[in-house]
Amino acid sequence: MGLLARWQERSHSPRVRLGRDLRAAYLDARRLAAQLRRHGGHVPYPALGPTLTRLAEEADAQAALLAGEIRALAGNTDPSDPVAPRDGRNHWERLTFDIADLETLRRRYAELALHFDVEFPATVAAVDRLARTTATMTVTVRGLLARSDPHAAN
Repeated sequence: MGLLARWQERSHSPRVRLGRDLRAAYLDARRLAAQLRRHGGHVPYPALGPTLTRLAEEADAQAALLAGEIRALAGNTDPSDPVAPRDGRNHWERLTFDIADLETLRRRYAELALHFDVEFPATVAAVDRLARTTATMTVTVRGLLARSDPHAAN
């Protein structure tokens, strides 16, 4: 077997695919944490800022857990910066972006759990907990959105 064939075989192994998928989720969690923190600084209702900050801390904790899982699988997380956070024109739009991004991250976690449940049960258990936490975070942001004025200027 040639060098290229061995490299291709190794790059398509479940461990490599899981590491790649975990890294994508890690970058999404980091971006979401920055986004929630930024949005918490721009709320028109002062009581809501700490809620978004707490959610940002939860997203940071998710990223830290994912970084640990990546290190266990692949040895190192690439410290490159995630994609810039999305910003909206007003509070309402920012919250809708947060909900959409939380839902996307929850789906990513669910897909990881489905694809790798047999080969990596411990990692999948951790990712499944992250999916449930993300679903709870989504419910919180939906509640904030329901109590917000869609025409808030801030």
